[in-house]
Amino acid sequence: SIEHIHENHRLIVIEDTNELQIEGKNNVIIRSNTNFCTLKALKATMRLRPDRIIVGEVRGGEALTLLKSWNTGHSGGACTVHANGAAAALIRLEQLISEVSTTPMHHLIAEAVDIVIFIQKEERHPAGRIIREIAQLENYANGQYQIKNI
Repeated sequence: SIEHIHENHRLIVIEDTNELQIEGKNNVIIRSNTNFCTLKALKATMRLRPDRIIVGEVRGGEALTLLKSWNTGHSGGACTVHANGAAAALIRLEQLISEVSTTPMHHLIAEAVDIVIFIQKEERHPAGRIIREIAQLENYANGQYQIKNI
């Protein structure tokens, strides 16, 4: 949660292209590529004593490793996924996880994810991209994610 974020926390940032603008005193930037994929970077990250794990874009089964990492005391991370809305982003995480697991991970997603921020890719404003939706993930029950728009 936000009250536990400290300026000296070690932020591990994994991305293949330099896109994220991360400020802080204790950042480690890891660039993934064809020889060192995001999944390998995530596994190596655990040895770097991260306080926060940030992934520029989750595109595959590494989503499962990321969510597990967040649930092992490294909460407060962030990632991006391409989806058509906040609720769709949770379904997208399910789809990415299904690339490496036949077991549905609804409860893992509900435990690891607190907030989903949806930014419409096509919409730009002179000041930057526009946030279209902010949703708080409260739980997974009765076969669906329980989200509340903020």
